[in-house]
Amino acid sequence: MFEGEALNMQRKVREDAAAYLGVAQDQIALTPNTTTGLTLVYHGLPLKPGDEVLVTTHDHIVHHESIRLSTERNGASVRKFALFDDAATASADGIVDRVRQAIRPATRVLGITWVHSSTGIRLPVRRIAQALEEANKQRPEAERVLLVVDGVHGLGAAEESVAELGCDFFCAGTHKWIFAPRGTGIVWARPSAWARLRPLVPSFSDMEVYNAWKEDRLPRGPTNANRVTPGGFTAFEPSPPASAS
Repeated sequence: MFEGEALNMQRKVREDAAAYLGVAQDQIALTPNTTTGLTLVYHGLPLKPGDEVLVTTHDHIVHHESIRLSTERNGASVRKFALFDDAATASADGIVDRVRQAIRPATRVLGITWVHSSTGIRLPVRRIAQALEEANKQRPEAERVLLVVDGVHGLGAAEESVAELGCDFFCAGTHKWIFAPRGTGIVWARPSAWARLRPLVPSFSDMEVYNAWKEDRLPRGPTNANRVTPGGFTAFEPSPPASAS
């Protein structure tokens, strides 16, 4: 944030990531890993008592724990359901039908995993998103069911781009099939989805936050990807050169 454009490495990373993901660079938050990304999303959503987070029994512990820790704080509930009984006989039609059957009036979020690390099953995310679109037609904007995707095992291994999936939030580390260093990850969302979140960690990526702090006021405008990007120095970030002795 405090560097000129030539030295703004976060911007360069976002630009390259955006080209690969098929999205706009200002829709990407940079995170250390999938775990942090899921945490920022679930803890940032304005969930309240009476709201329900729906998640599958097939998701990773960090997905389940991100939801559990969030709902313990905000009073929302969590419900798990199975997308299939046997991975060997699972079908796209059957998976989408189970999603439709699982949604209830109180459901506000559906969490899924694009590619399951335990079985290699690749979920029909676009079809699941379309099923939610149908359900959301009858709901006011504040009660839409949001789709949160753990995409770490699909990113770099599946043909679809993130822009084609139809989800609201896409969280992934890049050290799996992108072969990037550990400690590098992304969260993608559209501006309307970012605007729903409350940032959890001070940002080093949004100048409006810094200006608001200097002027002793609240930041103007909606939450965006930069404001959700955690600030602080990272373990792999180079230090300034030491002065000659």
